[in-house]
Order: sequence, then C-alpha cells, then structure tokens
Amino acid sequence: MRKISIGIGQIITRLGDIQGNRERILEVVEKGEEKKVDVIVFPELSTLGFGSGDIYLDKVNENLQLVKELIEISEKIKPHLVIGFVDRDERGFFYNAAAIIGKGKILGIHRKVQLVNYRLFDEKRYFAPGSTVKVFDTPWGKTGILICEDVWFPEPARILAFRGAEIIFVLSASPFDRGKPEIWEAFLKARIYDNILPMVMVNQAGIQDGVTYWGGSMVFDAAGNLTHKATLLDPQFLVAEVNLDLSRVLRRRDIRLRETRIEVLEELLKAYKEMQK
Repeated sequence: MRKISIGIGQIITRLGDIQGNRERILEVVEKGEEKKVDVIVFPELSTLGFGSGDIYLDKVNENLQLVKELIEISEKIKPHLVIGFVDRDERGFFYNAAAIIGKGKILGIHRKVQLVNYRLFDEKRYFAPGSTVKVFDTPWGKTGILICEDVWFPEPARILAFRGAEIIFVLSASPFDRGKPEIWEAFLKARIYDNILPMVMVNQAGIQDGVTYWGGSMVFDAAGNLTHKATLLDPQFLVAEVNLDLSRVLRRRDIRLRETRIEVLEELLKAYKEMQK
C-alpha cells in the first residue's frame, strides 16, 4: 500500500508582504522537515498574497525571487513544496499559478484556468487564464494541481483523472461567507466521487483588509471520506497520510472513468457550442 505524508501549510499571507510571507513559509518548511513529510502544500498566492490592487504589477519580480530561493532551499530538505505564486510568461503576462518544487528544480507549474471576477475578486484585471491542465511526475506518483475556482467546474478535475493523476492538490484563498466551508466540502466531494481520487485542499487563514479567510483546510481519501480538517480562521500545520492505492481498489467496481464514452463527450462540446449561439 503506497502512502504519502503531506504537510498542510495553512498560513496567513499578507498582500504585498513578501518578506513576511517568506518567514511564514520557511517556518512551515522547517516543521515539515522535522516531521519528515513527503510534500508540503501551501495556499493560493502564498508568496505575494491574495487580494486586489496594482501591487501585483509592482512586486512580481520580488515574488519570483522568493520562488527561486525556495528552489535552492529544496535541494537541502526532504519535503517537496507546492506553492502558490504569481508566474510571468515571456510576453510579460501574469498568471495565478502554483509550482511543485523539489530537489533543486520545478517539477511542474499549473496556471489557474478559471479566474474569478465577482465580489471581492478582480483577477481578470491582473491575470491571464491558464489553458492547460497537466499531470506532473513526482517521487510519490502522478500529481495534479488545481487552484480555488478550478474546483467549482467539473472539467479540470476530470482532465487530471483522464491523464492518470493519483492525487490532486487544491490551493485556495477563500474568504468566509455563511455556509462557505460546507459548500467547499460539497464541491470537493463531488469531484472526488466523479473521479475516484484523493484530494487535499489548503486554504488561507486569517484576516486581511477586513476580509476573513476561513482556513479549514481539508484532506479526503479516494472514497470521499474527510480524514483531516484544519482549524477555522487560525494558521495551522497539520500532517496527513493519504493512501494512493485506494483509487485502484475502488475503480475495480466503479466503472465510470473507464466507461466514459467519446460520443458523449463530443455531444457535450456540441451542446456547449449551441449554447453560445
């Protein structure tokens, strides 16, 4: 039975406070090294902080320098890191992104495909959307990453399942609202039931500019059982062990993934195009 030990880095991040965020990240890295976990997962945009404002335009270089430092640090420690940051392409466009870092290199980068533009969120002003959903090879197996709103749509998680993901990490910076933790739990379970995969969601904690981030990070096994849950509101480092072989056992009887029909997928795309007319 293959298992992975995961450190949940539920931290408070501050918008634009890259030095302060660095200290919080490194404090968790030290704890993960002490516990000998395989990987530590942090919230969405951990390096630069989540929110709205032209600060994204001013501090991207500093944020990328912190990512470079974490790559160097990863050469000397056991845990890999899954960290949210602001990425930049060769054209100068910014992306809400997450990287898997380990042993002195980046194993893969996911760019958020479903940007948010309502209420507190203004992501489309600063970020271009990602257009690919990839699976990354890691020492523990094939791994997928989703960022916050990506989970609210069924397609990204299904793409990862089709591409052989054995676990999905979800990075989030979700503000509190009445019933929000319950809604998140329901969405995560729906994606797990659809794809028969374990999922780990790490959410930002604390209060920033009058906005409360509820924390409450969650770990689910491939059957959809909630196995670990972090505290609400406050930062916490939590260690969770996940069975990576349970998916294979469950899929022996649950045929939905292997019996997905190309004809139905084509009909779905056809219906979507009809809706756009």
